[in-house]
Amino acid sequence: MTLESGLVKGAILAQRYQIEHLIGVGGMSRVYLASDLKLPGKRWAIKESSVSANRGDHLAEEAEVLISLQHHRLPHIVDFFHLSNTGFCYLVMDFIEGVHLDKYVMGKGGLSFEELIKIGVQICEGLQYLHDHQPPIIHRDLKPSNLLINSKLEITFIDFGIARTYKEASQEDTVKLGTVGFAAPEQYGGKQSDGRADLYSLGALLLYLGTDCQYTLWSDDADKRLRNKGFAHISPILCRLLRTSPEDRYNTAHQTAEALKLLLQTSQKPSDRSFAVTTYRRPFVIAVMGTGPGIGVTHLSIAIAHLLSRRAEKVAIIELDPKSTAFTALSEIFEAEKGIFRNNAKLSHLQNKGFQIKGVQYIRSPARNELLALFSDYYEFVICDLGSGRRKECLEEFQRADLSLLVCSGAEWRQEELVTFADQFKDVRAASKWICCVPFGRKEIVRQLRKTSGIKEVYSFPAEADPFSPSGFTEEVFMEVCGDALPQNIIQQRSGFGLGRKRWRRNN
Repeated sequence: MTLESGLVKGAILAQRYQIEHLIGVGGMSRVYLASDLKLPGKRWAIKESSVSANRGDHLAEEAEVLISLQHHRLPHIVDFFHLSNTGFCYLVMDFIEGVHLDKYVMGKGGLSFEELIKIGVQICEGLQYLHDHQPPIIHRDLKPSNLLINSKLEITFIDFGIARTYKEASQEDTVKLGTVGFAAPEQYGGKQSDGRADLYSLGALLLYLGTDCQYTLWSDDADKRLRNKGFAHISPILCRLLRTSPEDRYNTAHQTAEALKLLLQTSQKPSDRSFAVTTYRRPFVIAVMGTGPGIGVTHLSIAIAHLLSRRAEKVAIIELDPKSTAFTALSEIFEAEKGIFRNNAKLSHLQNKGFQIKGVQYIRSPARNELLALFSDYYEFVICDLGSGRRKECLEEFQRADLSLLVCSGAEWRQEELVTFADQFKDVRAASKWICCVPFGRKEIVRQLRKTSGIKEVYSFPAEADPFSPSGFTEEVFMEVCGDALPQNIIQQRSGFGLGRKRWRRNN
């Protein structure tokens, strides 16, 4: 829309604000820099918007709400007036030094991982303040051009053009607006947008910045770009923020900020490869076996593989139960990339048994000689999904593994399975220390299983909705429970897990 503004340099508004020059133009407004005639030396940013007859009252109401806001991430709005003879209204706000966030990123050729996280945390601060307001204020147009960043890397919101208050009784938004690529699906009709719509936009914004202004929608290409930049740590958070259903995202901006802060607290920069494996030549083997069917062996194996793939270049997960059809189904559902071994002479004979999902290589039912090839120096981590069968070969791999995880049910009527397994395979257990995992097991169940089975290493694991993009909490629990068994260079570079591990174990 073209605005026929009459403002020129030197024009005076409300007998107080003298226009210096045009700062920027948006789809619905212009922003000018103005000096204050009553307060010499004071400068303001003045946003000019066109007003139709039915929008004047609405804009006045919104301005009244915005004027009440006081937060260091938000510009302080000090005045609002409507010139009926021109058809324009004006918001007077603090003039913020800085550049638009997208221009900043493109100008410096991308962000570091630490910069990306700190920007996300600062945006969460502003969003949480808006969402905690009574009634809550939903921004609805969070994007790089509506954010300024200064020389100290401090973020400030600068545009609330389509912000709205959340109305408890309303079924959907009155005005369906937003920037394509950054706006949440619910903003286009069907339901009222709440604070989680802004969290979707935050996810799109961080993905955009993290991929050097290339992607706002999650895809394998976006995921690959993050990995190539060493930003894989943030992928689970972005995936959750970008879920189609608001119920599947984080509930609050504060919760999102805490997840982002955890990335800085528990890891070094990804370029330093805090999880990198450099001190041993053969792969580190993790074997996962179940005490019975249907208790999540494959689910946990996949989650572990994708956790490790965030820090290691080459991770494989092997399906060793020949009766299992899980990997066959996965290759069809994901239409996974095949032919992954064509450039590796040692593994080229596995062409028809392998495929790839999000950087993890999946191999179905390899023969004995093929398995030995997989245990060569090509991989950094190999996860063996042994299922719940009792084949001799599977028990041997469970015994030989560097880390042996036994998955058992948390259902009271299935507790005997762990007792039976422990008793039946005492010899295996003597040669291999087990860690027993109880998916979403209650504390009292975990304590009871320790007592009845005689195995001290029994721990509850969180419910993980998406094993291909495990949450930060799942990662933390895995490290706390299994960290002692992992290569020492990993533990040394993630020393912050030491105390957390003790806390987790005491509570379980």
